Amino acid sequence: MYANRFIRTLQGLNQLKKSTLMNDSMVVGLISGTLGAITIELFNLLLGKKLFFGKVASSMVVNPLRSMRLKNILFGEIMHLTVGAGIGSIMSVLLKKTGKDLVILKGTFVSLLAWIGLHNLGNKMDLFSIKPHSTKNHYFALIQHVLYGITTSAVMKYIANPDAFQQSSITKSKRQPSERNLLYDQPFSPPKIDPNLRDFQELQFKYPTA
Repeated sequence: MYANRFIRTLQGLNQLKKSTLMNDSMVVGLISGTLGAITIELFNLLLGKKLFFGKVASSMVVNPLRSMRLKNILFGEIMHLTVGAGIGSIMSVLLKKTGKDLVILKGTFVSLLAWIGLHNLGNKMDLFSIKPHSTKNHYFALIQHVLYGITTSAVMKYIANPDAFQQSSITKSKRQPSERNLLYDQPFSPPKIDPNLRDFQELQFKYPTA
């Protein structure tokens, strides 16, 4: 069952890759960030934490007791996906400036910054009514954000058209020495001269040819 869903997901990404929208780096970032946010929520569902981020996000605006209601959880999920898309757009700006090489490392770094800002500082500033208290839960949040960074950056690299981001700064392809030698080994052919040019006519008059 999961294998079939994975294959369908890849097929959907292949269709998405062919779209002209993938020429826009910002659109690529928004889509990739949304898929990354969905991935970590599916990861939570597999571990039995039902719509975990929907509950946490909704606790920012509603009473923690009411955040367990389905309508409030769905509201929190919209907030969660929006934040995920926003972080994905930040990743796309980073790749636009620095190139698409080492994309997994760059995406993971941005997700770690999000973990520090959203999870740690957010809990410190009491932005969430539902927040973890044990060290285990903090480590679990770290794993979630790293998974988000890896997924988002991998999807971004996969679906983006080559023109969406600038050429890689490290893995940029260079002309091989053998290719340069082929250019030098070519026989010399002088440029063609237009016989109607005045200088050519003067040369013909001074140095007539047979």
